Amino acid sequence: MEPVRVGVIGFGMMGRMQAVGCFGALKEEFRLAAVCDDHPPHLAAARELFGDGVRYFDDYRRMLDECDFELAAVVTPDFLHEEMAVACLKSGRHLRLEKPTALDPGGCARVIEAAERAGTVTQIGLELRYAELTARMRESLGRMGRLKMLWCHEFRHPFLAKPGSVPDWIVQRRYSGGTLVEKCCHHFDFFNEFARARPLAVHASGDHEVEYARTDVLDNAFATVDYENGVRAGLSLCMFAPPKEGRPGLTALEFGLLGDAGRMEMRDDELFVWDRAVPGVSRFRPERIDLVGHDDEITPSLRDLARCIREGRRPLADLRAGLDSVMVAWAAEESARERRIVTLREVEERFGVRYLD
Repeated sequence: MEPVRVGVIGFGMMGRMQAVGCFGALKEEFRLAAVCDDHPPHLAAARELFGDGVRYFDDYRRMLDECDFELAAVVTPDFLHEEMAVACLKSGRHLRLEKPTALDPGGCARVIEAAERAGTVTQIGLELRYAELTARMRESLGRMGRLKMLWCHEFRHPFLAKPGSVPDWIVQRRYSGGTLVEKCCHHFDFFNEFARARPLAVHASGDHEVEYARTDVLDNAFATVDYENGVRAGLSLCMFAPPKEGRPGLTALEFGLLGDAGRMEMRDDELFVWDRAVPGVSRFRPERIDLVGHDDEITPSLRDLARCIREGRRPLADLRAGLDSVMVAWAAEESARERRIVTLREVEERFGVRYLD
């Protein structure tokens, strides 16, 4: 079959990485047709990379009106996701939308409504779902018995500088939704997937007294999520830790699961599995190709997207996952800000949406 023609909206760091290292590496599945960015240096960089074989736009609406392509890849600042996603879907395109789907659950619901009307395929950029270690954890989940605890620890360097029409939007809550929405929707999506139950309440605490003292986004936090089936999930986050040796562009990241029969831990790029029925520990370490970014996770997500477009299927990282992750992340932001427990029922009632899983 012919490759899916792609229009990339947003050519900052993530947009460039995806266009070159991910879409560009999957030449049988995708062909880059257009690039759009309203920041002149970004558009100039795209022209230098791709030359005359690609069309260039500084207005995404013009690109949607004037250029022929099937898939819109929105890789823009978070506050533009909802607006651009809805416009792309209304134009009849398939959509690859970076996380978070929107800044709050209400925005996510509006994207879902547009997608249902369009009848096209939408994938959210929750690429952790496509990581090889995550797949191994799914395969080993039965060894855990009755799951009781989930956890994630991420201790990383601060957000990288964000040039563009709104410089450093990522450290302004009105543009990013806050650190727990922008950064940690990945982590809450992991909790939601493995807990396999509806979350009941979120209790979070944090502040911005170190790295982001002059902004209004958290630079450290703890968050606990209680699920209907008795599973508890805990997140610990620090945004001012020094980079870990050997991982210049990646973070010091750990995930864990504990059940009444076993335990799993993902530490950086290695998975450890223990269970009471088998002595010793099982270890698995995939070989990473990209030691700076996230190509190893994004590329398999795009392969899934290409299959879904051709077969009319729903991606693993779908709109449901996008909404559910933002609901929990938004509740965590609210909990930390108001210093109280926030229930998911309260979030549903406030935005008139329902947790979909």
